[in-house]
Amino acid sequence: MTHTLHRQGNEEALKSDYAMLAMAAVGINDKKPDTRDKLVRIGEIFQQHNPTNIMMENIRRVSPAITAAFTNIETVRKILKTLKNEDLGISIVVSGLISEIQKVVEEIGLKMHTVHLSLGVFGKKELLPSEKILEITTMCGHHCVSPQSVESYVDKIKKGKTTIEKAAEKLAKPCVCGIVNTERVKNILKKLI
Repeated sequence: MTHTLHRQGNEEALKSDYAMLAMAAVGINDKKPDTRDKLVRIGEIFQQHNPTNIMMENIRRVSPAITAAFTNIETVRKILKTLKNEDLGISIVVSGLISEIQKVVEEIGLKMHTVHLSLGVFGKKELLPSEKILEITTMCGHHCVSPQSVESYVDKIKKGKTTIEKAAEKLAKPCVCGIVNTERVKNILKKLI
């Protein structure tokens, strides 16, 4: 899930931001008759743990996927433990602080298959929006949350035209993969206003 690599923020802020993805592997288990049921089950497990955002994409298509955002590593631990016990045979990707994820994976007896790391941002950084705005926009790796939208909602909140809660939900809506962590967005919006 490389589109989650560039989430920005300090270590403390990122401790409340974990994205998870479950996906059938094309050519391996995407055509098996029970794959849809397994993905639905994973979606149920995600939902039982109160994600801040979740997207259950069309699980009948070629590369079905379920994505969700969570606010703490303990929830991720519980989900991974449940998934390990159910042994559904579907790939699971967890994005967040690698040190936290690695501890959890080792504690529950799993092995990390692959690790992707962001090397940062290069180029004319002065053209980028402020760090706080980037903390929101980088939660959507497909860049469907624009800096202009964030600025607009900050302005509306300041003028009393909307609430932080409604603004967070509206900002997360364009993220087609469902990994914008609305709880973290609310916290960032509070700092921006």
